Amino acid sequence: MIGLISINYKNAPLEVREKFDFSPSQTFDFYNKIVDKNIVEGLMILSTCNRTEIFFEGKTQLGKENKLIHNVTKELVNYKSFHESLSPYVEIKTKQYVTEHLFRLVCGLESMIIGEYQIVEQIKQSFTYAKHKNMLSPVLERMIQKSFEANKYIRTNTEIDKGAVSISYAVVEKLSNMVDLATKNVLVVGAGETSLLAVKHLLKKGNKNICVVNRSIDRAEALAKKFKISFNDYKNLNDLLLHNDIVIFSTSSKTPLLNHKQIDRALNFRKEDSIILIDLSVPRNLPSSVNEIYGVNLINVDNLKDQINKNYKKRKLEIAKAEGLIELFLNDFDQWTTSRQLRPSILALKEQFNDLLNSDLEKCSCCNKKLKDCINFSSQHNRIRTKFLNNLIKKIKDVSDNGKDENVIGVINKIFS
Repeated sequence: MIGLISINYKNAPLEVREKFDFSPSQTFDFYNKIVDKNIVEGLMILSTCNRTEIFFEGKTQLGKENKLIHNVTKELVNYKSFHESLSPYVEIKTKQYVTEHLFRLVCGLESMIIGEYQIVEQIKQSFTYAKHKNMLSPVLERMIQKSFEANKYIRTNTEIDKGAVSISYAVVEKLSNMVDLATKNVLVVGAGETSLLAVKHLLKKGNKNICVVNRSIDRAEALAKKFKISFNDYKNLNDLLLHNDIVIFSTSSKTPLLNHKQIDRALNFRKEDSIILIDLSVPRNLPSSVNEIYGVNLINVDNLKDQINKNYKKRKLEIAKAEGLIELFLNDFDQWTTSRQLRPSILALKEQFNDLLNSDLEKCSCCNKKLKDCINFSSQHNRIRTKFLNNLIKKIKDVSDNGKDENVIGVINKIFS
């Protein structure tokens, strides 16, 4: 059975989501722990600023699906040392609902910013890592690959992602409603995809006073050259705070990059000028308490509701189109998974039939050879075998509703196992 544990922005606040952030090495470590306990046979974890999604497959008996969910959830809570109840913050899905969620997710329908494209690359990265580490079961791998097919078709045949849609875009839109961006000095901390998009949208708004810093100065320099902006050494971050009106943080740091003392120093230097700090990272790059400092305006990913609502209204018709197309891909995948449940019985049936016909019980009257060695009999035997097996397999599929009736599947598997 495939299952999903989702901790996302709809149900879990930022302070909960950041506790369930997974690095690639943590993903592999968690996978090994639950595989060693025979809980799952396949796993992929998607970890972004807005969600942690744990897709898994495990063997379970009919009617005992909840036990599998319970075991994975228990291991997750223990692994992350989460001592509260997870129930208010988690979304649980099983079977076809997992597939539907993934297809919606990759198409941007479950994103904070409807239609955003970053989610596609994030899922591809998670999939590539899981496949490289041999973490995927056949069903999980097929499901994820099918989701990429659905995404490509839907984004081609709808306008769900028309326009610049991303968290970075929403932030820059919010800033443009707050201040005259063209007159402000902006510091971007981080050189990943989110930072790149932030720089791109800032330039479109007419801001050219942008400086980028990163722990790897080579990456900061590459981003600066791409957009013809300035860059600096990360070790100069404290001094750079003194001269920038807006600071955008988007790094993978697991610990805060600034403390109260550093921010107080910058504000004292700036005197009457306040500072806007934008934290797009999970875990957060800034402690939430900095918002209590006079002169600081702190914005994080959960403060973008106005831009999100505007984006949703703009794409409402496209959402309906995308949902209709998703159904086609869901039906296709459902047929594959249900017929796959019949595979053990069909293989066993073919093997038993071949063993019977290949026995040495009789000799052919026309040539006195064993039946299996007679050319005439072999040709006739192949036609009979193919016709008989095809008819029998068709009847098995019909009686089991193409593998959907689990009770019938159980009986068939017992007969031919």
